Amino acid sequence: MYHLGFQLCTIPKKIREFTVTTTVYDIDGRQVSSDTRWSASLVLSDGEKYIAYVDDCEFEKIADLTNSVLVLAGNGVLIAQWKEWWYTSRDPKSLPPTDINGQNVISLLIIDKLKNEIIFDAGNKKAMFCYETERVISVFSGSGDIHAASCWDLNRCAKKAVETASNADIYTSNIVRFVDFNSGETNLEHTEFNYQCIVDAIMERGFVVNLSTSPAANEVGVPLSQDKVSKEIKEMLASGKAVASAPVPGIGKFQWNQEQKDKLAKAIERVNELEGM
Repeated sequence: MYHLGFQLCTIPKKIREFTVTTTVYDIDGRQVSSDTRWSASLVLSDGEKYIAYVDDCEFEKIADLTNSVLVLAGNGVLIAQWKEWWYTSRDPKSLPPTDINGQNVISLLIIDKLKNEIIFDAGNKKAMFCYETERVISVFSGSGDIHAASCWDLNRCAKKAVETASNADIYTSNIVRFVDFNSGETNLEHTEFNYQCIVDAIMERGFVVNLSTSPAANEVGVPLSQDKVSKEIKEMLASGKAVASAPVPGIGKFQWNQEQKDKLAKAIERVNELEGM
């Protein structure tokens, strides 16, 4: 019989965090997928909690190369630096920052697409484990992870898993980006790594939800431009007091010690070999 169960990957246990996301690595299906929502969780001057978000931003959470792929979550400002490094440098001796005020705010998943295996991960994740074959067959992260995993267990579809998570998690969108290792098919359209792209998108066509009065997981909210709190939210985003993110619960518990940095350096050496550098 085919038995499935959850186990944590090598990352520490989950704790409560701010805004989140949903990503899936379908190992058997040789595919990665993510949602597209970038959001900022805010407590405004009225004492109520809001989320300001955008789903149609050019800033992707998956950074794809020919033979390797990087899946990211966390603080948008730092993710921008990691994406720029991934696309333009990948110098293991000059890593982008990982911490803010001493706490890790970056989740990484680096995959060798040819061998279909994880070569580095940082940040909290869950895995679906097959007891019959004694191997991990899929990996999930974000506040929508349990919903995505349940859907994947039934349908074996990474894209559908993210869509399903969006119905139960306000921090996950139903717009899905993916990379298929077998066919090479992808709907990623941009290699954008300018954080300002996210801020501009939220300000120009974002939505806002008052979580104090509208806590439903699939609440759409109203256009930010039409809401009475628009000015305050835009000022916070423009000043940097609010940061658009796609962080993962428990991300701050990951320790970037020398051992982890050495592992990352080896992984990047492998990526550079894969990419002919």
